[in-house]
Amino acid sequence: GGQLKLLEIGRALMAEPKLILMDEPVAGVNPSLAHEIMDHIVSLRNTLRLSFLIIEHRLDIVLDYVDKVYAMSRGKVISVGKPSRVISDPQVVEAYLGG
Repeated sequence: GGQLKLLEIGRALMAEPKLILMDEPVAGVNPSLAHEIMDHIVSLRNTLRLSFLIIEHRLDIVLDYVDKVYAMSRGKVISVGKPSRVISDPQVVEAYLGG
């Protein structure tokens, strides 16, 4: 699981991109390993000055690792900002928790 995820990241880096798109990069791995993988991603971001666009549903990952969140509901962006602000946005609460 985790080693394969790191290999996939390494393969993407071979093209020397400025932006890497990741769709649920820690899906299917245990929480401890998920945080280890995300720590590697943050290290790469800081060392290589890369941008990552991450599609993620795990709230713990979003809150701990991302700088900016775009929350979507029914295909539309309903809130943008820092994770701490977005999760308390009434539109987000309504969309995801039903009020």
